[in-house]
Amino acid sequence: MSKFDQVFAKAKANPRRILLPESLDARVLQAAEIVANNGSAIPLLLGEPNQVRQHAKDANVNLSNIEIIDMNDAALRKQLAQVMVAKRAPKPVKDSDIEQALQDPVSVACLLLGDGQADGCVAGAITATASVIRGALRYVGMSAGVSLVSSFFAMRMQEHHPVQDLMIMGDCGLMVDPDAAQLAEIAEATGTSAEQLFGLQPEVAMLSFSTNASARHPAVTKVREATDLLRQRKPNWRVVGDVQLDAAVVPEILASKNPSAAADSPCNTLIFPNLDAGNIGYKLVERFGGAQAVGPILQGLERPVNDLSRGCSTDDIVNLIAVTAAQARS
Repeated sequence: MSKFDQVFAKAKANPRRILLPESLDARVLQAAEIVANNGSAIPLLLGEPNQVRQHAKDANVNLSNIEIIDMNDAALRKQLAQVMVAKRAPKPVKDSDIEQALQDPVSVACLLLGDGQADGCVAGAITATASVIRGALRYVGMSAGVSLVSSFFAMRMQEHHPVQDLMIMGDCGLMVDPDAAQLAEIAEATGTSAEQLFGLQPEVAMLSFSTNASARHPAVTKVREATDLLRQRKPNWRVVGDVQLDAAVVPEILASKNPSAAADSPCNTLIFPNLDAGNIGYKLVERFGGAQAVGPILQGLERPVNDLSRGCSTDDIVNLIAVTAAQARS
């Protein structure tokens, strides 16, 4: 069983209720049918039921065993208005803001999730990342003890790939230019996700254009400081930094560039110094390396909300629903 297959095993062991607010998108409807049939989650579609059923019919999707939550239900709207006021307190909420939120499927999904009426949410197929994150922060909130929300991608490598079947890459979707303390927090959260979701023993590479202080620059200093902070927090993890990408994943290169950090295995969790590097890096691995990118997977929220790429496939949605269900278990 591959490391990613373990996610499906965890999800199927205790299927969770996952909200899918973009219920008029054919890919989302197809994914809902698949996960309902394979048992990895209990999909909950949001929308006007007749409209959702018509779109499902057009997409040749069977919704007979899938719940549709009617966003226009008067009792539900009243309840969610009260939830929204409570979530935004002590700041007053205008009636117009409530009405606007209740017309937005992603906001409704996050309100339901924040109120404990579901276990997770997957959106982003037709919604901008900023809107998904905004709903999550406003109505779900961050976990206790967390100061930022970050993201990572699970990169499913092709079978012939010389490194391994799964690489974890963060942050590739949210934090534009983290400082050293934020970078260490991102690395800790990403390594913990790798451990809890995929059963990986974190071997973390704090990536840079320098290996072992081969260059002097404030950007390198930031990575080195973040590395020191992470080592203090996670003394049982293998943490390599500052390190270039090739040295991080090819043990022979690391042995030649930094013998004191050498090991027989490649790092399995790659932490990028900023969003430029992270976003470009994962897309290079996906588009040129043939990997399947699952994510961005968000971390740091009280309940899991995950964001799809607008170019996602049905399989991408199925995978992210399984990850979301597994997050809800952990």
